[in-house]
Order: sequence, then C-alpha cells, then structure tokens
Amino acid sequence: MLAAAAIAVLGMGVYLFIQVRATPAQAGSTGGPQTTAEKPPPRETQVAAVETKQPEPAAPVPGSTRTTWERTPTGNTPATAAGSEADDRKVDLKVDNLMELANKAYDAQDFDQAVAIAGKILSKEPNNVRMLRVMVSANCIQGDSAVAQQHYEKLPQFDREQMKQRCDRYGVVFKDP
Repeated sequence: MLAAAAIAVLGMGVYLFIQVRATPAQAGSTGGPQTTAEKPPPRETQVAAVETKQPEPAAPVPGSTRTTWERTPTGNTPATAAGSEADDRKVDLKVDNLMELANKAYDAQDFDQAVAIAGKILSKEPNNVRMLRVMVSANCIQGDSAVAQQHYEKLPQFDREQMKQRCDRYGVVFKDP
C-alpha cells in the first residue's frame, strides 16, 4: 500500500513538472488574480543597514602596524563643488536601476520598453556599452536595421563582433564604420 502511494505521488510530481515546463509564463496576463511580490527595500537602505550593523573595531594593539579606518556615515560627507558624494551615488543607483529595468524588459521580450529605457539612459550616457548592446539587439529583433546600425557604430570592436553574430540570426547585416 505504501509503495503504491509513493508511486502515485511520484507520478503526480512528474506530471506537474512537465505541465509547468510546457506552459510559458505570461508577462502581462489579464485573467485571474494578480499577486505581487513585496519589493525589496531600495539599495541605499540596504547599504545603510549593512553599514550600521558593522561591529566597532577593536583598539589597536601597542606595537602593531595595523591601520584602523574610520567609516564616514552615508549622507554626512562634505559637499563638493559638483555636489555631494551621496548625490553622485543616488544618480548611479538610479542609472543602475534603469539599466536593470531595460535588461528585464529585453529578457521579457518587451523590446519597445527596453528601447525606450535604453534610449533614456543613452541620452545621458551616450557611450554606455550595456545600453548600446540592448539598443542594437532589440532593434535587430524588431527589424529596424537603420537604428541598429547607428548604435552598432558606437560599440567597441569586441562588442561589434558579438552583435554581428547575434543580429545575423535576424537577417541584419552591419556595415563597418
């Protein structure tokens, strides 16, 4: 009896595994209840939490050559002529988050969204290789070889070779600048 139950459970497990693998996930489905996972706290909060949990360094041992370093709390750095270091980190985190969103949109095959986000970043950072690659790849897939060519020309040689191979699958052939 126990063996029959074990075989039945194993059979149901295999069946469920096959069904889940065979059904692709729908990114924007409208049917059924939507559940959203709770977003993790912003990266700044995580960094601040890590910094506050650090133990106090032990007092230096007389005669040792070990140097102790003091931490400057986030947000208390002196302002410079161009702005504070904390402001620079916030800008970097914003750009990093946008680049992550562009990559996620590309991975989800939402190429219009990926191109829009990458374009926003490239307007501020025209030589951002990661976003240039997203622009080239997404435009190749969408069949817009003229826009793909424009961004392709801005890529370093190594990345150009990779983009040639990737876009060749979609019938886009680049002209070297």
